[in-house]
Amino acid sequence: MTDAASEDADSILTETEDPEESAVAEVSDVLDPDADGVDAEPVRAEDSLRYFGADFDVDGLVRRLENGTFIIPTFEPLAETETEGYEGFQRGLVWKKKQMDRFVESVLLGYPVPGIFLVELPSRRYLVLDGQQRMTTLHSFRHGTYPVKGGVRKFSLRYVGDDYKNLTYANLPPELRLLFDNTFIQATIVVPQGEAGKKAVYALFERINSGGTNLRPQQIRVALFAGKAVNFVRELNSNAEWRELFGPHTRDLKDHELILRALALLETVQDDKSFKPPMAKFLNNYLSAYAAALPAESGQIADSFAQVCRLLHEANPGALKLGGRQVNAAHTDAVLVGAMAAISEGVELDVAKVRAALESLTGSVKYRKAVSESTSHADQVRDRIRYSVAAFEGSPVADES
Repeated sequence: MTDAASEDADSILTETEDPEESAVAEVSDVLDPDADGVDAEPVRAEDSLRYFGADFDVDGLVRRLENGTFIIPTFEPLAETETEGYEGFQRGLVWKKKQMDRFVESVLLGYPVPGIFLVELPSRRYLVLDGQQRMTTLHSFRHGTYPVKGGVRKFSLRYVGDDYKNLTYANLPPELRLLFDNTFIQATIVVPQGEAGKKAVYALFERINSGGTNLRPQQIRVALFAGKAVNFVRELNSNAEWRELFGPHTRDLKDHELILRALALLETVQDDKSFKPPMAKFLNNYLSAYAAALPAESGQIADSFAQVCRLLHEANPGALKLGGRQVNAAHTDAVLVGAMAAISEGVELDVAKVRAALESLTGSVKYRKAVSESTSHADQVRDRIRYSVAAFEGSPVADES
């Protein structure tokens, strides 16, 4: 390549060189120290999973992405796209252009490519839960463009050795194009078996997460348990007062998770169900139970959630933060459950009653302990829910024995 050609290539680079990433922050500002609880009774893989290896060439991978055989789950809270129940969860591109270029160059140099993990769905389509960025990069290079802010940009290699600078798929020499298209990538295909299958897949991906940017628990959850309950949580998450209380959307979907926690824990009050740790397994069980059909009272739940969010916001816009800067996860699920349970019992809540209930809770040493220490322990969960229900029903927490 001549120096002049190199200068021309450099001159077209702008601030939009890197792929577009979501404008939504990656991580929520939520205090949840016990989020990663250990499952005392983990599912054994041999009882719930079948898995096998398969090799796909790059040409075949790209074709399967295009025809919908392979699904890259999306985790963008504000996305409008829909694919077989995985609507609105686009993770967004997290690789920079340099990472993309270097990965493509590795393929062109003949280096082995790390394997990917696929989950087989009942429809015989396959969910990509590890290897998303690699597959997206291969697809973009093959088609010659990648998304940037305001549009797309020509995928021309830049951060590579001199022999590969400014190459695109369209102008690859024939031998390099063959090498690219015929490079094999090993896939581990995981097939859930029976009732425990999806829960075992969740446990698997919670453990491996070998990508450069790990999937968050709720991201794995919404991909694996896509269905009515996941979509219901997403609808509730758009409530304007909830958004004011929680804060901006984030890609880790912690706001979704806190709503899900409230819905699942509400059943421990209304339906005489019990909480059994860890929290992750408890939430997975809820999504699994309501993947195909929501609870009969889902309409009332939606109405009470909206009413509670409105009253909390009017009573104290910082109601979920327990006096600090961060949203407190345990306090949030307790307050939502307590207020919604009170409404279901016929208590006519207003702003004054909600404000009094919040003051009673936050002024209680034992309640604050229940939302700050060992928050996923069964006793602490039971206690904070009990205190909250009592407070919103009009009994001061200080009087609770």
